[in-house]
Order: sequence, then C-alpha cells, then structure tokens
Amino acid sequence: MPDVADPRGAQLFDGTFPLPTAVLLRDELEHNVATMAAYCAAHGVLLAPHGKTTMCPQIIERQLAAGAWAISVATAWQARTVADMGVRRLVLANCIVDPGSLRLLNGVLAAYDDLEIYCHTDSPAALHALENGIDAGLRGRARVLVEIGVTGGRTGLRDDRDALALAARIADGPMVLAGFSAFEGILHGADLADTLTLVDRLLDRLSGVARTAHADGLIGAGPAPIVTVGGSAYFDRVARRLPPALAGTPYRTVLRSGCYVTHDAGGYEALSPFGARPRAPYRLREALRIWAPVLSRPEPTLALAGLGRRDASADDGLPVPRMVRDRTGRITPFDGEVRVTAVNDQHAYLALPADLPLTVGDVVAFGISHPCTTFDKWRVIPVVDADCTVTELAYTHF
Repeated sequence: MPDVADPRGAQLFDGTFPLPTAVLLRDELEHNVATMAAYCAAHGVLLAPHGKTTMCPQIIERQLAAGAWAISVATAWQARTVADMGVRRLVLANCIVDPGSLRLLNGVLAAYDDLEIYCHTDSPAALHALENGIDAGLRGRARVLVEIGVTGGRTGLRDDRDALALAARIADGPMVLAGFSAFEGILHGADLADTLTLVDRLLDRLSGVARTAHADGLIGAGPAPIVTVGGSAYFDRVARRLPPALAGTPYRTVLRSGCYVTHDAGGYEALSPFGARPRAPYRLREALRIWAPVLSRPEPTLALAGLGRRDASADDGLPVPRMVRDRTGRITPFDGEVRVTAVNDQHAYLALPADLPLTVGDVVAFGISHPCTTFDKWRVIPVVDADCTVTELAYTHF
C-alpha cells in the first residue's frame, strides 16, 4: 500500500510505493479491452469476460463500457461481489450445489430485482440442488445452462444424449433452460494443430446438441438462448465455428475469455490467438507487471530479487525479467539474458551473465504468466502511464 492518502500523480520510484509492487500499464490495458471488444463486434459474438481474473471494479467497468454483454464468475460469493459492483447480468460458470452457496445466490437474486444469472448444471443432482435452493419467485432470473464436457476433462456431460435428456428435464420446469455451455481451455493435444482439432470437435458437439434441443422444442419463449464457451486460448475457434453452425436458430454465442484483459508474458502469450503466434490480425499487450528490487548479488551469476510466490503467480511458469531500472533512473531491457530459475515465498533467483551490471538497489520489472493467480495477491494495484506515473488505483475484491 502507498504511504499517502492519494498517490495519483506520484512516480512509481519516488518512494511513495514500497516494493515489490504490481502495476497495471494503462495504455496496454485499454488497448486490450478495445481489441477484444472490436474482435467480438466484428465476428458477431457477445463477450462475458471472466471477472475472477481480476475481481477489480475499475477493470470490470472498462469491460462493460466497451460493450461486454455480461460478466462471468466462478462462485456464489463472486456473484455477490460483482453484483454489488453494479453488474446486472452474470454467467456463473460452475455448478452451485452446496447449501451455503445456494443461500447466497438466492439472496443476491432477492437483493437485486433486475439481476440475471446464467447457472451451469451437468447432472440431475446439480439441477435438483438449484431447484431447491432458489425461491420459486426468483427462478425465472436464474436461467440454466447445460454443460458439455469431455472424457478425462473437467465438469460437463460426456454423453450428448444425457445432455439432451437433462435439457428436456429443465424445459419441463420449474427452472428456465437458457442454452448450453462448454470449456475448451483444458484440451491439450500433441501439438497446436492437434489441440485445435480437439477444440473443433468439442464445438461441433456443442452446436449439435444446441441445434437438436432447438429442433425438439426444448428452447421456449423468453430471453434469447445462448451457447457459451471460450477461454483465453482458443476463443478464435469459437468465434469462427459456432455462429455459422448455429445460423437459423435463436442462439447467441457468448465468449467467456478473461485473461485477455492484461494478457501475460508466459502461458497466454504462447497460446492466445493474439499472442506470440497470432492466428488473427490482432495483438494483445502485456499489461500487468511487478517491479521488485535487487536484494543481493551473492555470486557473479546469481542475484536475488524481492519477489516470490506471495507476489506473483508461479503455477503456470515463473516470472519473466523484462527490464531493469538502475539507481540513476536509466531503464535497460534484458532481451532474455536474465531468467528466473526458482522462487521462494519472497525471493526470486535470477541467473545472469557475470559481466551484466546488475547491483543491489536496482529495480527489475517482471512479466508474469497466468494473471488469475497474480491479481489475487494484491489488494491495490497502481495504474501507471508510460512514464510510470500513477493515474489511478485499481482495487481487487477477492
């Protein structure tokens, strides 16, 4: 936390902020929000970005202002938190089955009479829990999506006949059948081409089930039904494949990508269609960094920075050193010559050439991999301009 009440206008390195400090790069953040909005508009798909990535009202407000149709969440408490931010359409992308979560979900529907929630289910038992956990007068705004899954994967029905049977059960009432869902982000083949084949196969199943449900009259009157899928790695396949497959039906395609908003320096930079190997004429920019001081250089080829697991994600790749600011204020990019080999709770081990002039007190900027598990480590993140002047503070609500 900064040591002044209002640090706007402060410079990141003037002593206002203790280090390490995560920062959001304002121009890159706004570029990413605008890029995804433009892509969705150009391809006729809706966007319900996953709020669990940031749980940050300052970012969620930007996404909604750019045209996001809804915000996705993962849990009932996230639904409550995001609804309290003013969001009035949510996609709850998990099955909710425990009494405490159902009570909370019921409460948030009761508290906001203009709130719509799209809920996932993949079994009669999960549906039964929803039916019993949501009051009769609120069920019309707790719309149900049947989730399709893959063998060995995560949640979702493996057999399409079971999915249609569950859809028919929902259509009989008392809940409202709102459409179908899947998640392709857990699919991994031998290489990218193989993975994309698996993704396309899942999307074809999803559209096939949705079309059959429509033909069988299971999708009734009310809000237009949706088919929702699309993490941050293969959303281009969704936008390319689902709308044509669902042509002639009332379904709208909804993407749930979340990590695009800051992108990263690791996993999504490698996988995203707008990353290092773009599959479309768009490019996302790394918008989340952490600045940390060099604490020690005990060996010629080893330095220790004040950055660890408590500050940055390490579940999908280690932090990536990007540049150094020396004590004169000069900033120099690393160009891959420095790398993190390990992290402890509060330390990062930097391997570097013996002749590289990195010394105690210098400050290193790190890119991260997988923003979801970095945002939740920070309660306040400064938003900075190109000169690292603070323009606002972004608050997280985990």
